[in-house]
Amino acid sequence: MKKIILSLFAAVFLLSGCFNMNEKTEQEKVQEGTTPVQNYVGQGFSFVDGEKSAERVKKDEEKIKQEAINYMKNTYKTDVKVNNVVPARHAAVVMVESEEPIKFHTSIIVGKVINKEGEWLARSNEGEVEKAIVGGLYAKAYEAEFRHLDTLANKIAKENDLLGLRDEAIDKTAAEGYISNHYFIVAMDVYYPSVYNAYLKNQEISEGELRNLFEKDDPMYEHISIPMEFYSKENKLPKQEEADDLAEKLKQEEGLPKGSYDIRVYKNAIVNRVGLPDGDNAKVEEIAK
Repeated sequence: MKKIILSLFAAVFLLSGCFNMNEKTEQEKVQEGTTPVQNYVGQGFSFVDGEKSAERVKKDEEKIKQEAINYMKNTYKTDVKVNNVVPARHAAVVMVESEEPIKFHTSIIVGKVINKEGEWLARSNEGEVEKAIVGGLYAKAYEAEFRHLDTLANKIAKENDLLGLRDEAIDKTAAEGYISNHYFIVAMDVYYPSVYNAYLKNQEISEGELRNLFEKDDPMYEHISIPMEFYSKENKLPKQEEADDLAEKLKQEEGLPKGSYDIRVYKNAIVNRVGLPDGDNAKVEEIAK
């Protein structure tokens, strides 16, 4: 599961690419910089060679948005709203959010149709939307438990003077699926075929039905991971004792969603171009609940 989480981060960095170090524009300077987490709202978030298609994307932005919305509705039977349209190489990456009947964030790639002016075609990275949907379904199935996790995360952040991602940053940059200010859910659809297929057949599937299907597909909840992330108010590496203390509180708490938890405490900086933490962290991994 750790490899899956790391690969998600690596994919974002790969898409983001590198920039020419000569004659930097103001936009490039923002992209290459970092921002304190409490001030980060997606500034500088970008993808490789995005500047080459920026003008075309801006011109056809409404078409691109509608293409992404239609793709989600037709392919996944889910209504979404568009939070951000980011130019990429020969395409745009559209950051979308579903609020009903389940909550999640994901991204759709809308590419220019070759030799057809003004025409765009949507697609998604393999498994990305499916993962987001299953995470959203898990949060719906265990809604009360996730409310408890939210309360705990906010409590320990306040008690330890720690920060989390802003809602605006999540909306503009996140594609992890179900995500909050302090955690997100990793649940791949390949491990939950009954859950995923049941949703495609009936988007109004009940909480009780979902619980039964999750237990059918994964009785021990071995394939659910819930990475938790906190940020120091100072831009320096937190002490390991901080992560150890948070992990101990998590271990002692009852009534949380089942799964494998990680806790990471980062410095106070987000890399603008990828919307991810900057630098090392203090961590405790694979806490079973």
